[in-house]
Amino acid sequence: MNKVTIAAIVVILALFGGLIAWTTIQKHENPTDVRDYDSTSIIKGDDNNGNIDDHVRGNPDAKVIVVEYADLQCPGCAAAMPNIHQLYEEYGDRVAFLYRNFPISGHQNARAAAAAAESAGFQGYYWDMVETIYANRAEWISETGDKRTNVFVGLFKDIAPEGDLEKFRSDMGNSNIETKINFDYALGKNVDKVTATPAFYVNGKAIDVAAADTQQKLKEMIEEQINSELKKAGLETGAKKSE
Repeated sequence: MNKVTIAAIVVILALFGGLIAWTTIQKHENPTDVRDYDSTSIIKGDDNNGNIDDHVRGNPDAKVIVVEYADLQCPGCAAAMPNIHQLYEEYGDRVAFLYRNFPISGHQNARAAAAAAESAGFQGYYWDMVETIYANRAEWISETGDKRTNVFVGLFKDIAPEGDLEKFRSDMGNSNIETKINFDYALGKNVDKVTATPAFYVNGKAIDVAAADTQQKLKEMIEEQINSELKKAGLETGAKKSE
């Protein structure tokens, strides 16, 4: 077997309508040196990450930071997104939610999907693009070349009717985006020791995703750790009350 061949194993656990998929990796070549970065904090753009800031929802000054490393082709990552969005809605400004790229090499279109999300981010549509890429996985996971690009352009057009389609298409090949994806991957692999996606960390503490047999269980595990960190910071715990 060629030395650069990477084996990807997707394990899908389904129970009562819940779905967890944990995509494991063996190795990945990445030259980026990330040892001087604090992966538990929000990382600003510089030359090493293509001058692209961490993608953050919520309060960037929050005492509690939830970091997710994800692969846009990973079914478990797609399944987790609605509950992560719900946590974001429930905890408001008390928590910052970070999303970092961790494309598994065995997923042929994961990097292209990450590039599409980053390209949309240049026009202010990062989170919308992430959500629509997940929601429309069946349209692009088996495509290649121009057909794949055209699918992403179409998805971008749907979420950004006034967006610049030609800029979006061109930016997908922007070298800064490739640098950003490589940086995120190296940070996850070499600093946070990510071995599977999705991977979650709350103030640097890893969530044992493999122990969650449903998406609801995963949400509860993340929420428990969020509340623990909020309590340490002397802040109100629990989801905000509906008015």
